[in-house]
Amino acid sequence: MIKLSKSVEYALFAIKYLNYIPSDKLVSTKELSESMNIPYDLLAKIMQKLVKTEIVSSVQGTKGGYFLSKSPKQINLNEIIKAVDSEIRLTDCMFENATEDDCKRLNDCSLRSPLSNIQNKIIQLFTSTTLEEII
Repeated sequence: MIKLSKSVEYALFAIKYLNYIPSDKLVSTKELSESMNIPYDLLAKIMQKLVKTEIVSSVQGTKGGYFLSKSPKQINLNEIIKAVDSEIRLTDCMFENATEDDCKRLNDCSLRSPLSNIQNKIIQLFTSTTLEEII
């Protein structure tokens, strides 16, 4: 089953919140955490990842906080997933340099190629889906 992780879900909630804040206002992790009922420590890690990938920006200091770096039209769902979690994979062997340690059937699997095609279609869908469509 394909399921977005809680971290991705929380990232989407945080980005949605930031999107509706006036552009001249910064939002702290505490404010985000309290307003959306997200565990503070987890949200702080998520926000750091979003800053690292330049989806959001931060200002340090007592009056610091976060703001969106880009318009929701310029951010796609796949970027968020990759920033917060990792690549989308339907199975453990669905990455470029998979070995038999990842799957004993790797060299004799009749499902890997068709599942790879499905995975590519999912990635295309997530890449073409902007945050504007979600939020």
